[in-house]
Amino acid sequence: MSGEYARCMAFLRRGDLAGARAAPSTVGAGVIDEALALRHDSNYLLVERPDATPADVAAELARLGLPMALVPDPALGERLAAALTGWGVHRGLVMVHRRPPDRPAPVADVREVDVERLRAARRELLTEQPWATDAVIEQLLDAKAAIARRVALRAFAAFVDDTLASYTDLYLADGVAQVEDVATLPPYRGKGLARAAVLRAVDEARAAGAGLVFLVAAQDDWPQALYRRLGFDDVGTYVKLTPPAQG
Repeated sequence: MSGEYARCMAFLRRGDLAGARAAPSTVGAGVIDEALALRHDSNYLLVERPDATPADVAAELARLGLPMALVPDPALGERLAAALTGWGVHRGLVMVHRRPPDRPAPVADVREVDVERLRAARRELLTEQPWATDAVIEQLLDAKAAIARRVALRAFAAFVDDTLASYTDLYLADGVAQVEDVATLPPYRGKGLARAAVLRAVDEARAAGAGLVFLVAAQDDWPQALYRRLGFDDVGTYVKLTPPAQG
């Protein structure tokens, strides 16, 4: 595990992947937050024991009543994923900003905004997801306040004719920054607004003293290509494992 990747994972566990409490586990630790029980990133089994077996992971998930296992070591994660037939597998690609972008951001009206101003836009985009019930959406939105108690949380939005069109969050603490929750509302996609918002967030992170700026992309989705054009490089991959639905 590279030094940069380890620092990114430590920051994620402090902010976006934090829970309210930890539970002992034979393979690592259970991360639990009853107030956000429907948010998997606040309730999961952290698998850190190098010799953890698929049976160990399945048993600990069942014992702790958690919906997901998160494996920071990609080699261990892939070994477990290969053996856990029928389980959902998600690979989070950690990317660090190291280079100038391939081209400047387009001229856009990008402003720092109060995080709550993004709530309606976040809700609108979450409703597009097939898994997003009203209860899940509210907990995902409420999680922002929990994250803000652990790290500094700032938000930046691109506006078109004074209408909020694209946005991103920026988490900051102790010289590390994470760009997170990048999104553009459907009528404004393809106009470079996400590029403008992300590069503004990166600039603000540097101005705030962050020597390490990173984000996480889904390894199997297209935004990673955009982030590489913006100057982000791959440094590591973690694996999330979700057991099959019962019943």
